[in-house]
Amino acid sequence: MNAGWRFDLLSLIESILILLVVAIGLGEVLSLFNLPDVVGAIVAGIILGPAVLGILRPNDIFSAISDIALFFLILQIGIEASAEVFTLNVRYMFRSALLAFLVPLIVMTVGTNLIFHRSFLESFSISLAVGVPSISIASVLLIKSQLIKKDVGLKLLGGVAFSDLIAFVMLSSIGSTISKVGGVAASLIAFVLLLGLLDRYLKLRSEGVIRRAENFMERKEGLVFAIVIIMGLAVSSLFEYIGITFVLGAFFSGLVIHRNTVGERVHGILMRTFHRINSSFFIPIFFSISGLLVTRISLALVPLTLFLIFVTAVLGGSLSYLVASRTLKDIRPSSAVGIFGARGAVGVIIASISLSRGFMGSQFYSIALVVTVIMAITFTFIFDFSIHGRRNAFTGT
Repeated sequence: MNAGWRFDLLSLIESILILLVVAIGLGEVLSLFNLPDVVGAIVAGIILGPAVLGILRPNDIFSAISDIALFFLILQIGIEASAEVFTLNVRYMFRSALLAFLVPLIVMTVGTNLIFHRSFLESFSISLAVGVPSISIASVLLIKSQLIKKDVGLKLLGGVAFSDLIAFVMLSSIGSTISKVGGVAASLIAFVLLLGLLDRYLKLRSEGVIRRAENFMERKEGLVFAIVIIMGLAVSSLFEYIGITFVLGAFFSGLVIHRNTVGERVHGILMRTFHRINSSFFIPIFFSISGLLVTRISLALVPLTLFLIFVTAVLGGSLSYLVASRTLKDIRPSSAVGIFGARGAVGVIIASISLSRGFMGSQFYSIALVVTVIMAITFTFIFDFSIHGRRNAFTGT
């Protein structure tokens, strides 16, 4: 290895070391207050990046690492979601996606386009990034509150997951012609149907499949993980080939892997392993690199930022409260507002892809991440206050 390569490698390792230490450290501090650790990672990137200290700067290598991290994050989200969350309460799922997500999305897009005189493409992409709920944040909040073990928790997760799925499909359609969108939609529908048939086939033969999966896991655990990753990469590559973001490919491939197809034990091992890998490396790396891309927001864009916060928080929160009060009977509506209002991984992912594809500029990307941080903190407190009361919301107990 020559001196130039050795210097570049050392610089990369040192940069990752700095990112990890600061991101994990800030994440742990925020977790003491029951705040998402991803917020700490984003803030770490903002502090270390050009927006504040300028110690680290975005580059192509960071971008490649971020894409790898994104694949593993979305694959885990797909495994967490599984197909069952989409079938528990279809009425709540559609109402929450329509009212609490799509209505604020339309208002933000139209307002940004007409009031602040931005292009439709930029208006839509920033509104999509700001307005989408996050299944990763929802999962964490539901797990910590033990609601994930109840039907109402899975219903809430289903509403968030369905909204995320709609957002990813919309993202894949941005900037495409009508014919291309039609082709993408047809390909996606065909894939979903095939996925549904495969899922049904596996469920009908679940006993044999689970038995073989458990035996295989005992003998060759590493190979099982390799197969899961290879399957995810293959589906992601197929989605990229037909013009759909690889994010959806990773998400759909993860949906096949659930308790009814591989068994409780194998699913648990897979989830724990992916969680350890992601929480210890890929999550802090992805979100801290995302934070590096943030630039200082100009004063002229502050009114737009406040408009986006107001619409997604007040209008989206009110509609989420309305849907929950009429559909969910086993939980306070304010708890549902906290789940549906918290922003996190999905919004950052959409903003990152939109920036890389030229749908939005660096200033709008920065707005998206700033709003994500504000919404994550605010609505996490709302959820924790609704579940545990004022004392626990601020002490983390």
